[in-house]
Amino acid sequence: MVEKKLLTLAGVVGILACGACFLPPLPQKKTPLPPALSSVHKIAVRVEDGTTGNLFDPVTISNATADNFNRLWKDFPVQAEAFNAGGPSDAALRITVLRKTASCRPGNNGKQFCSFETIVSFTLTAADGRILVSRQQESSKFGLWYKGDSPPSNLNANPFRKGASYSLAMTAGSMLFLSVRSK
Repeated sequence: MVEKKLLTLAGVVGILACGACFLPPLPQKKTPLPPALSSVHKIAVRVEDGTTGNLFDPVTISNATADNFNRLWKDFPVQAEAFNAGGPSDAALRITVLRKTASCRPGNNGKQFCSFETIVSFTLTAADGRILVSRQQESSKFGLWYKGDSPPSNLNANPFRKGASYSLAMTAGSMLFLSVRSK
């Protein structure tokens, strides 16, 4: 009799254990926003080149920056889209590149590593025109490997655009979600 009860108990425990293994994970709560951003759910991102020469296309870099922002900061309940997407947004993030610098050093096999730094200003404005967050001189850095003696002069090239948009999205998200919270 005791053996039947133990066997039944072991069967129930086994069924519960196996069933729990195959259940979908519980929904995760999104990371809360800092108070200044509590009403923001969609941000229109606009990247502008304020340097002489305007070396990159604002529409292309804005699209890439918004895409990277969404991938990098997916734990926050805010989505980004490029300013030209046309949909309604709760806020607009204007990123203006003030300065660009590059320094390269030789590597192996005819390649060189180039470090890029952009000094940018960020301004997040609510739909009603209030400035929610503003930073005037933030540094955004990234690096790329190039084949040859110098980096390409076309900053719309895919490698530069990927590095720059990733770096801008990382810096913007850090500024919006992490540094605002600590103030």
